[in-house]
Amino acid sequence: MKTYLLMELKRLPRNKRVLIFSMLMPAVLLLIFGGLNKGQDLDGVDTSAYLMVSLGVFGSMTSVMGRGGSIAVERGIGWNRQLRLTPLRPSRYVAIKVATSLLMAIPPLVVVYLLGALALGVHLSATTWLLVFVGSWLGALPFAALGVVIGYVATPDSVQQISALLYMLLAAFGGLWVPIEVMPRLMRDIAEFTPAYWVGQLARNPLFHGSLDMRGLLVLLAWAVGLGFVALRRFGADTARA
Repeated sequence: MKTYLLMELKRLPRNKRVLIFSMLMPAVLLLIFGGLNKGQDLDGVDTSAYLMVSLGVFGSMTSVMGRGGSIAVERGIGWNRQLRLTPLRPSRYVAIKVATSLLMAIPPLVVVYLLGALALGVHLSATTWLLVFVGSWLGALPFAALGVVIGYVATPDSVQQISALLYMLLAAFGGLWVPIEVMPRLMRDIAEFTPAYWVGQLARNPLFHGSLDMRGLLVLLAWAVGLGFVALRRFGADTARA
């Protein structure tokens, strides 16, 4: 397990396209929408800060889900079949994939937060910055598991398109591009059935109440466990066929 973990850590920097896209797109959106709404507030919270947190979540979600592409490629070249010949347990394989994916969530958050502070003048207390970061980072957990699932249901040729479609839909219906408070009632009702909505609630709650949304955290943990179970089953089924 240690050997495989170290190998996965060494491979992380190679996924440059996903990492650059996950930092660039939310940064551009933040400059556009944050600039248009600069100086406004939403229920007493600076709109620029609200959008900064939401788009940071979007960037981290994009980054961790993008790792599904490497898994699909590994399947295509028979790497997973080789892994089944080692003592590595399927549960540890999935856990390592999810854990290393969480590291991919950090750079987009850092870039978006720096941009919000330096370009848009977002000012938060040290405690609020910490809580916002922790909430956004923990919220990437179910999306990391979802990235593993995508890697096992998609082919190397289709995985990028499937991932892109999913994170675009999740972001749109989860209230990461438009404040959930101004969305139509129907979209808000749909949003509550998506993990993107709950990570937004978890990450933005410190802006309004100075603490993490524990209900949101529990919902996201449930999503992570469910998707992790699906990933484990897909890994077992895929390698059994191989």
